[in-house]
Amino acid sequence: MIDRQSFTVVGAGAIGAVVGVHLMRAGHDVVFVEANAEHVTAIRDKGLRLTGVLEATVAPVIFEPHEVDGRHCRVLLAVKSSQTENALAPMVPHLAPDGYVLSLQNGLEELKIARMVGAARTIGAFLTFGGHYEGPGEVRFTGRGSFRVGEVDGRATRRVVELSQILSALQPVEVTDNIMGCLWAKMALGAVYFATATVNADVTEVYDRGIYLGVLGNLVGEVVDVANAAGVTPEAFDGFDAQVFSPQRPRDPASVDANWVAQKAYWNGLSQGRTGVWRDLAVHRRKTEADELLGSVKRAADGHQMATPRVDALISIIHEIENGRRELGWNNLDSLAQLDRALT
Repeated sequence: MIDRQSFTVVGAGAIGAVVGVHLMRAGHDVVFVEANAEHVTAIRDKGLRLTGVLEATVAPVIFEPHEVDGRHCRVLLAVKSSQTENALAPMVPHLAPDGYVLSLQNGLEELKIARMVGAARTIGAFLTFGGHYEGPGEVRFTGRGSFRVGEVDGRATRRVVELSQILSALQPVEVTDNIMGCLWAKMALGAVYFATATVNADVTEVYDRGIYLGVLGNLVGEVVDVANAAGVTPEAFDGFDAQVFSPQRPRDPASVDANWVAQKAYWNGLSQGRTGVWRDLAVHRRKTEADELLGSVKRAADGHQMATPRVDALISIIHEIENGRRELGWNNLDSLAQLDRALT
């Protein structure tokens, strides 16, 4: 039996709410810190409601960032990568000397966190379960996936083992000695998700149009190439092995097909068919995490004097959609496919 623990979840949106609600239901003490005042008010008035895979309503303690006080030992950071510094800054003075920050984010945010609180107080997490913010006081849990935690230096410490046990209240959680490999693998597949988000169609519909699988695979390979140059080996997850698309190894058609089959199975297991990137572009009409996620690939490539023409083109398309100069449509994938043909 796991002892009752106290957690501070920074960000009560999709991932923060899903994790926090499960922790509360498992008997742990959870405090939320949330910058969306309307969301905070709704939770204080009527509770935090989780719908979808789990239907539950909890009544947590929740603060806006300026209200944070006291000492916090276990901080779970669940905000978009563009918000990392702003969301974590109010917590830094209140983080216990022996406390830690666990990043429940996309990208390589562990590196930013380590610069703010120190590497010894930073833990990484890799997750593919889904959810999205429905409105003030409500978050939808759309399905389970993979969940791994690990020290940035790969050690299997007592605290990550404890975290894996506690977070298993949501779903089974593995301890990994290669968290950076997990995060780079997710960024490689994430590049595919950014591409699918440029059309008004479910992810599986894009996959079913086989004419685009070649460019999507080469996009993955471009990210993998940069990861390998940085000394990182991307990990397989949810049946998807990004290394299959590495330009440094022979492309095995059977392995390629198996990856796309696994991806279709993953998406068919969710209650939503489109990515959070698509929701940012089509529903919320706000900036995506492209500059942080795809941008981190480009910055790493620049550091190794590598070209990433496919990633560069995708970033440009995303920016044009964000700025209202381009519409969602199949022509966006056609543009990427045309570039891919020219490069190959």
